[in-house]
Amino acid sequence: MNGEYAKILYRIAVPSECERIREALLSFYYPEELVNRSYVEENQLIAGPAEEHIQYALSFVHQGMAAIAIEEDHGTIVGVTIARCVKPGTADELLTGASATGVRKWAELLKLSAHLEHTGDVCGRFRSRRTYHVFVLAVEPRFRRRAIGQKLMEFQMARGKSLRFRVVSADFTNEVAARIGVRMDMRCVSVLSLNQYQNETGEHVFAASTANHVVSTYARYV
Repeated sequence: MNGEYAKILYRIAVPSECERIREALLSFYYPEELVNRSYVEENQLIAGPAEEHIQYALSFVHQGMAAIAIEEDHGTIVGVTIARCVKPGTADELLTGASATGVRKWAELLKLSAHLEHTGDVCGRFRSRRTYHVFVLAVEPRFRRRAIGQKLMEFQMARGKSLRFRVVSADFTNEVAARIGVRMDMRCVSVLSLNQYQNETGEHVFAASTANHVVSTYARYV
């Protein structure tokens, strides 16, 4: 059955599926994800994700914060979304992690994440002690234009509520994902041009080569 007619199932991922989720992320998330593919080191684009980046994402599978879309006939993962718990001190924790790692790309990604936490300030804006924050949303290309991304976000919205979060937020790195946020009545709280971002030493460590170079943070009560 082709992608047009296949039935899609949505559910929380379990730890035993980490290797399959890794393969899905490497296949259709990291190659297209704006921040990952825009990182520049010594004037060279470093396209592949750091192993630390992958392990960080997979760690939230063990916390029950990853949802997957599965093509029923073949059991193939065709969509992935992963969330984490964000608190007022999360930005500082990310910066501590950046200082501790010896992997430059991962360090710069953590610094960028900390910057996004500071500028978005979702906990402060929504007066909440914690936020259910979606930071991975990806759909396999052959299965796009079927609202799978939106259904995964709706699934995560319900998951956050079931875990007693009052607020769900997300960082979107492309216009399609941002439109999902708008359709779900999420409020845009910050927008960052990746090409204008500088780290603490004034370096431009990200250089988006396409018209899409914006990271936007959206949030809403649930």
